[in-house]
Amino acid sequence: MEENTQIFTQHFTFGKLIKYVLPTVLAILLASIYGIVDGVFVSNFGGTTAFAAINQISPIFMIIAAIGFMFGTGGSALVGKILGEGDSKRANGIFSFLTYVLIAIGVVCSFVLWFTMEPLLKALGVTETMMPLCISYGHILIPALTLFMLQFFFQSLLTTAKKPGLGLLFTVLAGVTNVIGDGILVGVLSHGDPTKAIQGAAIATAAGLFIGGVVPLIYFFCKNKSLLHLGKPDMDGKALAKACGNGSSEFFTNISGSIINVVYNSLFLYMIGDLGVAAFGTVGYVNSIFTAIASGFVLGVSPLISYNYGAGNTDNIKNLYKKSLILVIILSAIATVLIEALASPLASAFSHGDENLMLITVDGLRIFTLSFLFKGIPSYGSGLFTAFNNGLISGVISIVRTLVFNLATIIIVPIIFFHVFGSSYEAAFYGVWYSIVFSELFSTLMTFGFLKKYKKKYNY
Repeated sequence: MEENTQIFTQHFTFGKLIKYVLPTVLAILLASIYGIVDGVFVSNFGGTTAFAAINQISPIFMIIAAIGFMFGTGGSALVGKILGEGDSKRANGIFSFLTYVLIAIGVVCSFVLWFTMEPLLKALGVTETMMPLCISYGHILIPALTLFMLQFFFQSLLTTAKKPGLGLLFTVLAGVTNVIGDGILVGVLSHGDPTKAIQGAAIATAAGLFIGGVVPLIYFFCKNKSLLHLGKPDMDGKALAKACGNGSSEFFTNISGSIINVVYNSLFLYMIGDLGVAAFGTVGYVNSIFTAIASGFVLGVSPLISYNYGAGNTDNIKNLYKKSLILVIILSAIATVLIEALASPLASAFSHGDENLMLITVDGLRIFTLSFLFKGIPSYGSGLFTAFNNGLISGVISIVRTLVFNLATIIIVPIIFFHVFGSSYEAAFYGVWYSIVFSELFSTLMTFGFLKKYKKKYNY
C-alpha cells in the first residue's frame, strides 16, 4: 500500500506534475473531441438543421451527465482523503457505495426522461423542423445515459486509484469506437439524409459510451493492482452526502452551463434562426476543448491535493498549489492565442460551404475566445476547494460564476452595446458574444478573493 501511494507524497516539479496529470487531461480532452467529431459529421452529412438539433438537445443530456461528474469529483476528493488517512478498506467501501447509487440514479433518470423528452424540447423552444430530429437522437441515447454518467465518474476515480493512464486507454477505445461509427453510419450510410445522419451519430456515441462506462466497471469488479476495487459497499449516508456536497460545484457548473447554453441558443434562434444556433454550436465545441483541458488538469491534480491534505503534508500542498496555478495561467494564455489564430479553419470545419454561417461563426469565435484568458482560474479555484472537501465554497464559485454572472452579463452587456455603440441590431448581437468575456473576468476576480481568504486555513 505504501508503495502504491508513494507517488502522491513525492515532491512535484513542473515536469513531474505535467507528466502525472497529462493522461487525465488527454482522457477528458479526447472525450470532448469525440463529441465534436459527431458535430462535424452531422453538420457535413446531415446539414445545418440536423447540427442545430444536436445542439438543442445536448444540454438535457449534459445536465443528467453532470450527476456522474458530481459523484466523480466529489467522490474522488472524499476517497482520496480517506486513502491519505490510511484507511483503504473504508475507501473501497465508499467507492463501491457511490458506484452502485450512481447506477440506480442513472436507470431512474433514463426512465423519466424517456416519457418527458418531447415536453422538455418544446419548453426549450425547439422548432417543428428540429423536433423529429431531436427525438430520433434522444430515443437512441436515453437508454445509454447511465453509461454516460459512469464514464464521467470513472474518469475521476481512475486517477484517485493511481491509474490515470488506464483512464486514458478506456477513453481512446471509446473514442475510436465513436469515430469509426460516425464514419460508417453518418459518413457512408446516411446518404445525406438528416434523420439517418443524426441516428447514426447517436448509435456511434452510445457504442463509445459502452466502452467508457462498462469496461471500467468490469475492471474495478475484477482483481486489479489499483488502489480501488468494487465489492461490499459501505452504506454510509453521511459519506454520500459529503461526496455530493464536495462535487456540487461541478454538478452546478455543468447544469448552469447547460442552462446558459439554452439561453444562448434561444437568443441566437430568435436573432438569426438555425444559422445562429449552428454558429453558437461551433463556438461551444471549441469552448468545450478548452474546458476539457482545464477540467482534466483539475481532475488530475485534485487527488494529489486531497491525499496530501488527508495526510497533513503541508509542504506538498503549497508546492502543488503554486505550480498548478502557474500552469493554469500559462495554459489560458496559450489557448487564447492559439484559438484566435485558428478561428477561420475551425469555423470552416462546421460550415459545409455556407458562407453566411462561416462569417457569423468566425466573428463569434474571435470574441468568445477572449474569455479563455479568464476561464482557467475559476475552474481551478472551484476544483481546489473540492479537493479540500469544502463543497460550500467550491459551489459558491461555480453557481455565482455560471448562473449569476452569466445571466447578468447576457442581459446587461448587449443593452450597453446597443446604446453605446449605436442603436443597432448588430451592436446588440456583438454584445451577446462579449457577455461571456465580462462574466469570466468577474469570476476570476471573485476566485482570487476566495483564494486569498482561505490561504491560511488550508496552508497553501
